[in-house]
Amino acid sequence: MKIVTVNIPDSFLDSIKKLVGENGLYPSRSELIRVAVREFLLKELALANRMAKYKESEIKDFDEKNYVRVPIKTTDENDEPVREFKTYKIVRRLEY
Repeated sequence: MKIVTVNIPDSFLDSIKKLVGENGLYPSRSELIRVAVREFLLKELALANRMAKYKESEIKDFDEKNYVRVPIKTTDENDEPVREFKTYKIVRRLEY
């Protein structure tokens, strides 16, 4: 595993403290954050799979503001890894 430093608001830490420890649902903050990130990634990847897929030949003017390319791992007939991209149209951009 890799170590990642994350800055989060104090209000989040207060909530995390309630869920961690002897009487909590998680043994440590790290485990709680791993579970939260895993759930987030599963949700986002499921949404990405449902998005309309576009072939690059169908896109006349590739505009990075309207489309995004996502790398995928596939293998060819000899089971050798091949790197390809799927192109998705951005329907709504999230603002933070």
